[in-house]
Amino acid sequence: MRMNGKVIAWSILSLAMGTTVAHAQERDESKDNQLSARPIDQNDIMMKRTLWRRVDLKEKQNLPMFSSNNEITRYLLEAAKAGLIPAYTTDSCTTEMTTDQLRKKLLMPNQTVGLSEEEIAAGFGKPQSTDGGWDAKPAGATKSEEKPADDGWGAPKKETKKTAAVEDDGWGAPAPKKSTTTAKGKKGAAAKEEKPAEEVKPADDFQQDVMMAATEEEFFPDQLSLLEMKEEWTFDKKRSRLYMDIQSVGILLPAEQNTATGMEIPVAYFKYKDIDRLFRSDAKKYIWYNTQNQAQHKNLADALDLRLFYGRIIKYSNPNNKDFLSIYKNDKEALLKSLQYEQELMELEHGLWEY
Repeated sequence: MRMNGKVIAWSILSLAMGTTVAHAQERDESKDNQLSARPIDQNDIMMKRTLWRRVDLKEKQNLPMFSSNNEITRYLLEAAKAGLIPAYTTDSCTTEMTTDQLRKKLLMPNQTVGLSEEEIAAGFGKPQSTDGGWDAKPAGATKSEEKPADDGWGAPKKETKKTAAVEDDGWGAPAPKKSTTTAKGKKGAAAKEEKPAEEVKPADDFQQDVMMAATEEEFFPDQLSLLEMKEEWTFDKKRSRLYMDIQSVGILLPAEQNTATGMEIPVAYFKYKDIDRLFRSDAKKYIWYNTQNQAQHKNLADALDLRLFYGRIIKYSNPNNKDFLSIYKNDKEALLKSLQYEQELMELEHGLWEY
């Protein structure tokens, strides 16, 4: 019995210790970064800076992500329209974008159905008047001036109308019948009343949708050649290494494609963890084109993790929330400061390992 008591005591003690260890290993995942594909524990972050990069897909280093019929913008937009990944209005990815809002963002200028308020005010869309044709009469012409043509037998007599008095029978007098008389005075047949013109019924919603789809045109994926990446430059003290953690990816409409304003316009933003899951769902479809060896095309998710792209830093986290161009007011100086800032980050990473 003593042995059995000791065994029971040790069993209870081991179960209690195992439960304590299990509770100690649990952590609150709600505090993790919800945009990152591989979030880092907040307690392990020693240093962090937020960067924004502008990726031009037409640059030589970025062309493998923008190959024909395999554009990264094509895959993102098709997935968003199909409902595979959500699209957002800003890089913080808090406000989700509907399919109709995304479609309107992709429409080319001057491709919307109908007339604008300015065009309606100018008179466009009104029915044509019937008095402005070739058979229009002069403005000063009256009925008294109109004379019947004389055919040599004398002018015809004017037609007169006679109405017969109708007795009231107490139920209301009936409407008088219209009658015509000929030139000899004989009573003619009653004139037929003219039928009112039928109103044109407006097209139903389905017909309007068909007309809208037939007339509206969207930008092609190869025209959307700009990406904006938001990432966190993070040093993990537990692993003693630096991570470039991409948070969100946005598609921008280039200024040369925007004929309306001539400015770059954001189309949609996506969480990177959603993009990573989408690209890894089909490794053979979402490819990074390898120009050196076509038998070794990489998956786009692996290419982004390996940093096989180039994006210039256009902004870093600062109190005024301004980019380099807004700070220095000059394109050339903003470019030089961007390269200088990236060099400082490389020196800071190198300096962490010097003693």
